[in-house]
Amino acid sequence: MKMIKRTALSLAIAGASVGAHAELKSLDDSAMSELTGQAGLTIDLETKYTIGEFMYKDAGSVFLSGISFGANENVDPGGYFDNVRVKLDIAGSGLIDPANGVADNYLETGFSGVRKVAEIQALAAAAAGNTDEAKFLVAQSGQITVTDAISAGLIQANATTTGPMSIEGKKTYGDGDLLIHVSYKDAWEKLGGLDVLMSTDSTLNAGAASALGDVTFDDLFGNGWTKGKDFNFSIDAIGLADSTFAAGDSIGDNFTGHTANGIDPDGDAGTTVLISDLSINGYLGPVDIHIENKGNGFGTGTATPTIGAADSKINWNTYVNVTDLDVYLDIAGVQITDLKINNVRGDVTDLNGNFAFGFAQSNRQIFAVRNTAGFDAAGLAAAAGGAAYANPVAMANDLGLDGVAINTTFKGDMEIGALSFGDTGTSIGELYWTDIESYTNWTISAH
Repeated sequence: MKMIKRTALSLAIAGASVGAHAELKSLDDSAMSELTGQAGLTIDLETKYTIGEFMYKDAGSVFLSGISFGANENVDPGGYFDNVRVKLDIAGSGLIDPANGVADNYLETGFSGVRKVAEIQALAAAAAGNTDEAKFLVAQSGQITVTDAISAGLIQANATTTGPMSIEGKKTYGDGDLLIHVSYKDAWEKLGGLDVLMSTDSTLNAGAASALGDVTFDDLFGNGWTKGKDFNFSIDAIGLADSTFAAGDSIGDNFTGHTANGIDPDGDAGTTVLISDLSINGYLGPVDIHIENKGNGFGTGTATPTIGAADSKINWNTYVNVTDLDVYLDIAGVQITDLKINNVRGDVTDLNGNFAFGFAQSNRQIFAVRNTAGFDAAGLAAAAGGAAYANPVAMANDLGLDGVAINTTFKGDMEIGALSFGDTGTSIGELYWTDIESYTNWTISAH
């Protein structure tokens, strides 16, 4: 894993002009060396799937019918969700890797890969005489100006953030922490692909540079890298069903005949359609799943080490740009079309104060809770009728319920293009939410 992958470069060099060879050599020897990173596991992914039905059964049931996932239907209908690279690294104690001079706990996360992409593009732009070299050098240094972000179409002109915005860098993780970082396989995929660009002659400086050097700042960040992982997620219907409903009963049903009272058009007895025709198109930004290595305890070092939150937690951070969400809320007779979730107006930074590149951010911290998710009702009743607990810790240990906590934060903007009632199709107008920042904590347990 420490060896530099040179497949794309070899293809490029084989097809490049003699004059472009020096540019490719410089890219190979310097900037390209960090694209594959340090020791770890790399998985390149493309996928699409369909699920006829998913059902959760308690006494009655909840069913999800006609689930599918793949490429953005407005970009590549029926295609794969692809150009995805997943890196798995377990951080060390901070020792310097002699192969690349990087500490073994200093890992790529969030948008940190943008700096390396900008460095590669700056070298190529210099060889081609592309004046956008200066913009790429600024991005390589970890900044982007508001003017350049607006020009690339990443944010709107009414953004209120001022001054150069910071681009997230790599982070240091704890010894033994696991980091799963999901990003792009090829930042230039939507522009034709890195291997093609590097094996094609430049139009700006023919014979001395490759077409990679012709790529502009607006092309790379506005039309290329940020559009690299397009997706669609769809569900035909979500509904409630009574105890007679069997697994698979909703498969083949038609949920397009919307009714305000949420009746399944196929007439399945004992069912109520909650929503139907859900379709979400968009672009996935970086995803990081960080699992801490802080032991198996609960409140270690406190006066109550058997009660409370787990010492080790899962931190799940996602950036997403939803460009087109449509759904019919059958149970309420409401239709929503052209819903967008992004971060393009007002404050365009993420939860850490770095530039969000137009993506909304959702962060979740997930961890076990012990003896604090509530109390066993029968045990409490028995305690109240007999021997009372003088020690609240003993009471929690004996009667407390375990569960899972999910603490969520969100930052971004939202808009709805049209909202109508019933099947009239008449919209009440457009709705906009700017600078949403929410914090919600959940604790889930059984009863």
